[in-house]
Amino acid sequence: MADFEVLAGIHQGLFLVLLIVMLVPTTMANQLVFRPTKRAFISSARITLCFLWSALFVFAGHLVMTWVLFESFGWLYIKDKLLGFLPFIFVPLLFCLLSTFPRLWELAGKGGRDSRHSQVDTDYTRILLQEKNVRPVKANSPDLDDTLDAEWRGDASCPELLVPLQATVLGCLIALFLQVFFPAVTLEPSILFLAWGVLLAGVSLLWIQQSWQHQYHSTAENWVKPRRLLRFIRFAMLFLMTALLATIWGNQAMIASRLPDHPSLGAQNQDDHALPDFVFPVKASAYSMPSTGKPKSIDVSTKPKQGNPDRTFSLNAQKTTIRQASGKTVEAWTLNGQYPGPEIRMKQGELVEITLLNKDISEGIDIHWHGMQTPVNDDRLAKGEKSVLRFRAEQTGTYWYHSHQQIPGQVVNGLFGALVIEAADTTTTSKPIRNIAMIHHKDEKAGVTLNGSDTQKIETVTPGTTVRLRFINAENAPVTYLLQGTPFQVVAIDGTEVNEPNLIANQALQPGAGGRYDIQFTMPNRPVLFAPAANQHDKGLLLSPDGSKDAVPFLNAELSVFDPARYGSPTALPFDLSSHFDREYQLLIDSQYGFYDGKFERLSTVNGDLLPDTRMMLEEGDLIKLTFVNRSFQDQSLYLHGHHMLILSRDGKKVTGSPWWTDTLQIAPGETYEVAFRANNSGESMKEGPHKDETAFGIAIPLVYEEHLQKENSSP
Repeated sequence: MADFEVLAGIHQGLFLVLLIVMLVPTTMANQLVFRPTKRAFISSARITLCFLWSALFVFAGHLVMTWVLFESFGWLYIKDKLLGFLPFIFVPLLFCLLSTFPRLWELAGKGGRDSRHSQVDTDYTRILLQEKNVRPVKANSPDLDDTLDAEWRGDASCPELLVPLQATVLGCLIALFLQVFFPAVTLEPSILFLAWGVLLAGVSLLWIQQSWQHQYHSTAENWVKPRRLLRFIRFAMLFLMTALLATIWGNQAMIASRLPDHPSLGAQNQDDHALPDFVFPVKASAYSMPSTGKPKSIDVSTKPKQGNPDRTFSLNAQKTTIRQASGKTVEAWTLNGQYPGPEIRMKQGELVEITLLNKDISEGIDIHWHGMQTPVNDDRLAKGEKSVLRFRAEQTGTYWYHSHQQIPGQVVNGLFGALVIEAADTTTTSKPIRNIAMIHHKDEKAGVTLNGSDTQKIETVTPGTTVRLRFINAENAPVTYLLQGTPFQVVAIDGTEVNEPNLIANQALQPGAGGRYDIQFTMPNRPVLFAPAANQHDKGLLLSPDGSKDAVPFLNAELSVFDPARYGSPTALPFDLSSHFDREYQLLIDSQYGFYDGKFERLSTVNGDLLPDTRMMLEEGDLIKLTFVNRSFQDQSLYLHGHHMLILSRDGKKVTGSPWWTDTLQIAPGETYEVAFRANNSGESMKEGPHKDETAFGIAIPLVYEEHLQKENSSP
């Protein structure tokens, strides 16, 4: 497949190129009326015509690139370009072909027969003057017959010649503006209608102004060219007025984008503890939440409340200084004084009780159980407060937990950890098994760490031992790791087992933000290295038969990336592309420039919105199909809150391997995914649409179960 970023970048760049190319003939055509002689007029008209031809070729290239994008990536990648942006250029350019081009062609050829007769007369006059000993006129001095008269000036200033060119420049400006600030403009009819209104109003004003100019140039007998100072003043006034309007608009947009400085700690209706259902990596601001002052104990236990728990865990959040393996000290936010927090391990079916205490995190905390269908903790804990959560571990697999406040700030500082749920029917076999959870993390202070270590960790593993590495990516971006020294299997993805996993080797693992891969292999009689591809030997985990660093495998960073869509064996599915879906949603992911929290930056949007107002309505039991289209220039991480989705197709090709169930999906630029899920976890539905301060990772699209909405509407 063609490189989307290259093609889309060229296509966007052509908007600017066409604007620049169109400015040249437009400026030259406006200057025709100021030419002193007919010869200079004709020469300028011909050059203007050449530049107009160049603009037509650039636009033709624009259309070709649009076709290439369509052939390579499909209709959704050119929909807004073809229906939203290009018409603003095509329509006025068509009038240029019908009106400007023939008039310019006529002006460029106006010196044909008349100029030849004028040249003969001029030569005859020069001979007569020489016979009479009269000094001839200098070569660069226009004679009376060559002076531009009112008829020529009228032809050069007619609206039919100039306004289509000016309208094309205005159309290019509008198209470029929409491309940068409203990439999904076809989903925003009001913006599109406003843009067309601006174009029509601008063309009307240009036509009126040019009609006045035409009347003046056609009738003035003693016409005088405007002074440069006067023309400069006119241009400066236009520029200042445009700059003033842009400043007013920008200031209003900046003010409207600012987040609340001090959100209420007890405002339950804001729900800003909740992680967005679909998470996109865009920058968000952190804020400080005031403490309520008085410590209190909050019991947020949900069913089952009775009975003694099979396992109990305590998580105490506090700020402390940790010393890394390299000797470097880092100020971190820890759980139980550990960075990352302690590993929580349980078995399926067990009743679990977890007590969370906020010792000294003044910003407030709570914990999200990433990938698990557990009850939501609705309370944000201020400094000194605690909560108790009880739930039944219904799932199995590899998950992780992290703070849900000021994401990613608190996660970056260390409030996260691994969570493993083992199968209840695990039987003891004669073959030894080594089960290791490895969580990748990165921040500016500690750098890249694996289980909190910023250096290579060494573990001794007896040859013949079955090793299961549960790899968790706790970074808000995809990360590439390599396992070198032995073949391996990817036995689970995001907590879901893979059907009949193949034995593979020399493939890089690249889970998305928050994603998990379980890899399994039999320990050979030589070292095995699991490490980031970019850092090679100084990071990661080294498994050695004798605990030494001898014969460390070399990491080949050029390996192909593991592809879940073609891995394992297919099996029966509860639904597929041919199924009847109760609801279908199409989500277009774009990048655009705009204000967020008072700062102008590049943002990711979904269907044209940074924080979509349109909810994705669900009903218990619905089968939902989602189509994700990444038209942006960066990888996008999508996390389905409280549900697992089945990947049906990628870039129009059906998934052929093991059923690919995931809660975290990484979508590269130019990729299109069709996914489906059953709406079977109404407890994880977001009751309120997210506010700007709730979307710490970026953009959120709330899933709302209709029964919840009905209860809200019926409540007093």
